[in-house]
Amino acid sequence: MTVGWETLDVGEKALVYSKNGRVRIEEGPQRLFLFREKFKRMPSFSASQKEFLKIVYKDGRVEHVKGPCIRHENSILHICIQVHNLISLDANEALVVYSQNLETKHVQRRVQFGPTLFMLGENDWLHEFSWHGTDPENKTRMIKDQNKFTVLKIIPDQFYYNVDEVRTSDDALLRIKLMMFYELVDIDKMLNSTKDPMADLINCLCADVVAFTAKTSYEEFIETASELNDLKNYKQLMERCPCIGYTVSKVVFRGYFAHEKLQKMHDMMIKRRTELRLQFDREKLELTALQHSMSLEKESHEKHIEKKLQESKAKLEAKIVSDNLDFKHWNQLNQIHVDVNKLLEQQAARPLKVTSIAVQDGAASVHFHYNDPQRHY
Repeated sequence: MTVGWETLDVGEKALVYSKNGRVRIEEGPQRLFLFREKFKRMPSFSASQKEFLKIVYKDGRVEHVKGPCIRHENSILHICIQVHNLISLDANEALVVYSQNLETKHVQRRVQFGPTLFMLGENDWLHEFSWHGTDPENKTRMIKDQNKFTVLKIIPDQFYYNVDEVRTSDDALLRIKLMMFYELVDIDKMLNSTKDPMADLINCLCADVVAFTAKTSYEEFIETASELNDLKNYKQLMERCPCIGYTVSKVVFRGYFAHEKLQKMHDMMIKRRTELRLQFDREKLELTALQHSMSLEKESHEKHIEKKLQESKAKLEAKIVSDNLDFKHWNQLNQIHVDVNKLLEQQAARPLKVTSIAVQDGAASVHFHYNDPQRHY
């Protein structure tokens, strides 16, 4: 109990207890004289446009007051008053909010989309998500319950993931490196179908990669690895995504990792295959050049033969024409009773050799007369 003066400024309040236990609230600005009374200032709490006050009453009630506002904590009525920030949501964010009707005790779920500044009601609470998240020390590894949050991202996103211990048909162990692009399109379906959609996506991704690799040998996998960029090879993933409210736009194959010895053997095979390919290309080039040369030679030979045939044909045709003219000429002379033999002898030059064959009528022998001017007997 005090006796004296107390001052209250503008906006201040105080509880004043009398000697008989009664209490009253005094509000400034004013100056009070106390006589055998207890003076207790009431703490004030203010909230800005981005804040709200949470007032907890002694009877169990809770009241949320959105700012800007100011309240004084009355120790007779209040347990405490707290200042909280409003939840800021961007255009690509959303909250899952649960509300309970005090009369029916029925709980409803709704999705609050941004952009907005959201204040929880007195009977509201948020859905807390706990999903697989990226390992801080290794971006290609996912850890269970690593990603805990309340604000959903509803824009396209991606993550890196390595599928380890993938076995080919010839028992080669590989690590497949992938990158997946996805987007949340149906929040209600996601909430009703799965607790951790990231786990579902990862499991389906691993199952499809294992199924794809198990059908091929190591060499076949290397030749067909680019097909892992095609969504057609991710059947389980594409079937599961619509069921959990997600879409997958792309899966990128970023490469693979094999054991050092296996990789060394593969490098040697690549080197040998490259050498054989170069040798094949070189021999193919030589064969092409030889075929081209032979083709040119054949073409030249055929042209030469064709030319000779045409020349011979022309000479033969000219000879036939000449012989026909001579025959016609001599035939005409013969028709006018010209001695063709004598005419030919006169036109011809003097022969170097003359051979006469004489046969008498009824004779059994033949006489040869050979006249050679250059020969003397």
